[in-house]
Amino acid sequence: MNKRNAIKRIAFVAAFGAISGILYCFVKFNLPIFPSFLDVNFSMIPIIICAFMLGPWDACVCVLLRFIVKLIPGSSTAFVGEVADIILGLTTAIACGCIYKYYNGKGKSLLSFGAVVAVWVVVSILINIFINIPFYINFFFDGNKAPLIGMCDSAFKLISFGNVSVTADNFMVCYVFLAVIPFNLMLSLIVVLITIPIHNRLKALYDMI
Repeated sequence: MNKRNAIKRIAFVAAFGAISGILYCFVKFNLPIFPSFLDVNFSMIPIIICAFMLGPWDACVCVLLRFIVKLIPGSSTAFVGEVADIILGLTTAIACGCIYKYYNGKGKSLLSFGAVVAVWVVVSILINIFINIPFYINFFFDGNKAPLIGMCDSAFKLISFGNVSVTADNFMVCYVFLAVIPFNLMLSLIVVLITIPIHNRLKALYDMI
């Protein structure tokens, strides 16, 4: 790679990382059918575009830049939520970026976008089971699930039409099936649907970088 292309590549990575960081920090909202701490944000869009345009490893740098930008406003989760988002962002970027860059068969765009949704949902389940929820319960609530159940109860009743009663024993199952899976499936599909037209418009630039 010559010096000019290297500078161009660095500039694109920096731009994608900055856009992702701004979306991550400032463009987010909640939906009443999900627990209030689950934020809808679109910061993965520039990361996915970067993975397609430059490759998976450049997209991983964008994920880290997004986290650095998040250091400015700080975190309300002792950065556990942000670390979880790093893991989710890295795995998603690597999966879709590797398919798009190294798979030369038909339908690689479709496979790449499918990988975004599949990896996003599966990794989010694992992160919540093994990182997020155990941390919140043990460090924020001293091992007591009741406050977390209270934060989720109204959303669970809304999404289940009042047919589910959440207890300490069934909380994790309810959380995974009533919050984690539908929320991340919905969000990943929305991100993919927004990214597709952007990807199609920018494809002509991919071979120029």
